[in-house]
Amino acid sequence: MWDAWYITLKDLRLLWRDQRTLAILLLLPLIFITILGTSTGQLFALKEKAKKIKVGIVNADQRELSALILTEVELVDALAVEEFPDMEAARKKMEQGEFDVTVYIGPEYTDRVEALRLGDLLAKKGLLKDELTSLDVKVESSAYWATAKQVVEKLVFGFAYKTFVPQILRRDKAKLALELKREANKIDEEYDAAEAAAAAAGTADTAKTELQQIADRIGEQKSPINESNFVYQIIVPSYTVMFVFFIVMLMARSMIEERDLGTLNRLRMSPATQAATIIGKTVPFLLVSVIQTILLFIAGRVFFSMSWGVQPWVLLPVIVCTSMSAVGLGLLVATTARTDAQVSAYGNFLVLTMAGLSGCMMPRQWQPPLMQKLGLVTPHAWSLIAYDQLLTKQYPDFQQVAQSCGMLLAFAAVFFALGWWRFRSL
Repeated sequence: MWDAWYITLKDLRLLWRDQRTLAILLLLPLIFITILGTSTGQLFALKEKAKKIKVGIVNADQRELSALILTEVELVDALAVEEFPDMEAARKKMEQGEFDVTVYIGPEYTDRVEALRLGDLLAKKGLLKDELTSLDVKVESSAYWATAKQVVEKLVFGFAYKTFVPQILRRDKAKLALELKREANKIDEEYDAAEAAAAAAGTADTAKTELQQIADRIGEQKSPINESNFVYQIIVPSYTVMFVFFIVMLMARSMIEERDLGTLNRLRMSPATQAATIIGKTVPFLLVSVIQTILLFIAGRVFFSMSWGVQPWVLLPVIVCTSMSAVGLGLLVATTARTDAQVSAYGNFLVLTMAGLSGCMMPRQWQPPLMQKLGLVTPHAWSLIAYDQLLTKQYPDFQQVAQSCGMLLAFAAVFFALGWWRFRSL
């Protein structure tokens, strides 16, 4: 194995002399990450909040109760509110894409609220059975924001409910007092029965207390993931994986250059075995790939406040397995291509096609189900699945991470086996 070590040292010295190429391997993905981060409006915005839903409001009622709804809506940080005099103006702006959802409070809103009785607050068939429609309120949106419309509908109804319930309670306070007295008596009876049952069971309260303590501890756990810069939890690993596989071209060109210079033939004539030669030729690029990934993750942490997840050390096996798969593919391309032009053609085709299929260029979650399944034929996809678990989940599935590492090692084994077999023809 000393032969392999000497070959490794030789190739490391050659790689170190080509510092421009090494710099490109690090700087190019950083440039891509920065550009994409800028286009999503997240660059260096350490405290920038998520994109708000823009809501246009038309208040045709113009009375105290409807004004209370506007006050509640404006307090929600996730909503950007703009008022319009009429629906025609609001719809025109919405169609132009200047905001997402329109809320129309009709002129009968206050009158319909005043017609509500105490029982309507809970009745399924009362005056509130149609929720906002019953109150002369409607929500509109463009086709692209149908989901946001449903969310805003529930929010507005909740705000309306919050504002008119106190009025109804004050108006029907005599009736309410009687109902509260009856409910209090009922609760006392239920409590006495529960207390007797708990005393008989003995350990019920203790178990409940322990469960509550566990729930409190879980609730107190704080996620290390930076939600304001969450985009970089996806962009950094995606482009890191894509550029890790660009080691294929560097490795293939190095092999072809040594073949053309006759160095490879001299290695074959030396006492070094084929295994030592292949290991010595691949280990330097494996080290470069691992160091490249680690530096990119450090850059993501320093420049973009990227989180390394709840278990940062688990990233190391994913990094190594991904690099092994990339180097294995590099060996296969190096032993298949005959010229520098073929290296560019084969390498770029494989790297870019795999990156597109796997989700390096577009998050896998955005892809159709069929594309997500097709992406699994690439090592890139399995690497991204592992990174997604470790970098975007507060409770990662380590079994899935282990499975992804296993698949990456399987890809590496297949690529190495084919490259080993092809090495004889160089």
